[in-house]
Amino acid sequence: MSRPSIEVLIEKYLNLFIELTLDSELLTIFLIFTQIFAIMDPPGVLPLYLSFISGLDRDRHNKIVLNIALLSIFLITVFTIGGAYILMFFGVSIPATRIGGGILLVAIAIDMLGGLPKTKHVSPEELAVVPIATPLLVGPGTITTLILLSTVYPIHMVLIGAYLVVLVTYIMLRYVDLVHRILGPGVIKTFGRLMAIIVASIAVEMIFKGIEEYIARIKI
Repeated sequence: MSRPSIEVLIEKYLNLFIELTLDSELLTIFLIFTQIFAIMDPPGVLPLYLSFISGLDRDRHNKIVLNIALLSIFLITVFTIGGAYILMFFGVSIPATRIGGGILLVAIAIDMLGGLPKTKHVSPEELAVVPIATPLLVGPGTITTLILLSTVYPIHMVLIGAYLVVLVTYIMLRYVDLVHRILGPGVIKTFGRLMAIIVASIAVEMIFKGIEEYIARIKI
């Protein structure tokens, strides 16, 4: 029985390496997606958005949803790519951002659990800017998370994960009537509470990570 040639072995292990790398990248993107999805919490804005678009025709509704998605993509891109430079400009360290962002996320999670209104009533024409795109979707918590993720993972992975969240959000808002009818207000509310718990857990991890980094600096 002849042994496989060196070329065959190299090709075999190269293909295996590529498969493992792709699997690792997909897993990383999925983890980034879940973190950003939990903080943006698209299901949480559905009831509010549904009340805003009541009585609007389909074309106007679709245009508003598209504007929300485009603005969200713009904000995500700016803060993912330029967030670290913004921190440098203000002289803010990554550990300080982790602790401050974690405290902020804890406050957001408490607000989500309380089910308190996050914004005043606005006209449908303002929906693309305030309050849906920002601050409800891309608010302080999302911005802080994007900046921190971009310091840990490759920027292109963070952008892909965030863009996927925007895509899911776009679909949910475009077909908000169907989603609300299928899931029902009870399921949407429960899902929002679950997202609040996840956000709080992420916040605690961020705070502890920031404290660990500060302690490591002191020891050095």
